[in-house]
Amino acid sequence: MNQDLFYSEMVKRNIGVYSWEEQERLRKAKVVICGLGGVGGYEAILCARMGVGHVTCVDKDTFEISNINRQMLASTTVLGHPKADVAKKTLKEINPFMGVNVIHAAVDEDNVVELIKGNDIVMEAVDDMPTRVIIHRTARELGIPSIGMSGSPPTRGFVSTFLPTGVPYEKALNLPGMGKKLTDMELRQQIADIKKKRAWHSVKLGAPAQWAQDYCDGKDGWIITPVRAHLLSLFSFHEAVQVLTGRDPLARAPKGIIIDLSSSPPVTISEPPAGGWDYATL
Repeated sequence: MNQDLFYSEMVKRNIGVYSWEEQERLRKAKVVICGLGGVGGYEAILCARMGVGHVTCVDKDTFEISNINRQMLASTTVLGHPKADVAKKTLKEINPFMGVNVIHAAVDEDNVVELIKGNDIVMEAVDDMPTRVIIHRTARELGIPSIGMSGSPPTRGFVSTFLPTGVPYEKALNLPGMGKKLTDMELRQQIADIKKKRAWHSVKLGAPAQWAQDYCDGKDGWIITPVRAHLLSLFSFHEAVQVLTGRDPLARAPKGIIIDLSSSPPVTISEPPAGGWDYATL
């Protein structure tokens, strides 16, 4: 199979929305996706179908039954298999010429530079708040754009694009300890606890109070449906494509794409409120 012919045939329906010049930028692009769950797994698939040339997939976990409701890489045939390995197999089945690098690791202070350096954009799709801070802060230090997201019950989501010369992630989201290493366990816990505040805020909007209590007690996971996960994936990926093709992202920080399927309109591009975003309410 001729690689160039395959590629041009695969992506030809993109042309008209994007030019061949922009498509070639995507073909040369290097994307790293941190987390391959409900958001990151779909982002990886979108990269393959859109014609992104090289993707690094970072995740330490294996698939379990509870992943199946929302994770596009999950199925009964891959339960117990490493998410990163399944991602590589799936992406290669879509585009056998795509460069795919897999890393079985959790992102942290001691490995984040090695994981993301040399890429053109970082897509953050991890669950915990401290790791999000580490990823975006390091991307900025390395001069790499990063796409951030979060989702909360019942039907809410937030996406924003952080450019190296723009507003820092921690400043945009009013997070404590800006610039301090998260090897400080007290600070790390303070940032992690913001997600507990998000759980209780979600109760005000319709999430079950018992779930919030169980989540805060470590007895239950975060509520997330396939619709919300996929919307976060789609808008995050669109932001990445905008940046990689040289176009303006929709939500250059501090702007955010606000998703709330319980409101009308369900999606808005918003400036932060006075005083900035409060991550506990996103």
